[in-house]
Amino acid sequence: MDRSSHPRQRWSGLLHRTATVTAVDVAIWVATGLMLVLALVCALAALGLPLERAGRIGIEVAEGLLFLVVAADLLAWAVGDGPEEPFTHVGYAVAAVAVIPLLTRRPQVEDEPPPEPPSMWVLAIAAATISVVLWRLGAT
Repeated sequence: MDRSSHPRQRWSGLLHRTATVTAVDVAIWVATGLMLVLALVCALAALGLPLERAGRIGIEVAEGLLFLVVAADLLAWAVGDGPEEPFTHVGYAVAAVAVIPLLTRRPQVEDEPPPEPPSMWVLAIAAATISVVLWRLGAT
């Protein structure tokens, strides 16, 4: 039997060739799960549980996590095989890092007091939206 046609050899070559993509896929799924947990924490805080501080800190940490996950994904794409639909993939990547700032930041208007922080419902919706976007990012 030819050694290159042995099933274990074929799988070994496949895993070696896609190790970077597999690690990024795992990072995307972990980030998706964390965003779902964060959405739950923010929703519970909106319902009155004393979790507001944890939700707000979690959203800030999530921004950095999302940037790292998307950067790793785009780097893996640059050194490996690209997605089948590159424009869709880039759209999901941009959306993943843009949702939190778009939903939670309000501009400071001159001669007016600073805007109130976003409600916990807005943060819960942002986290749930990002989890869907990350799920789609991993699927493309």
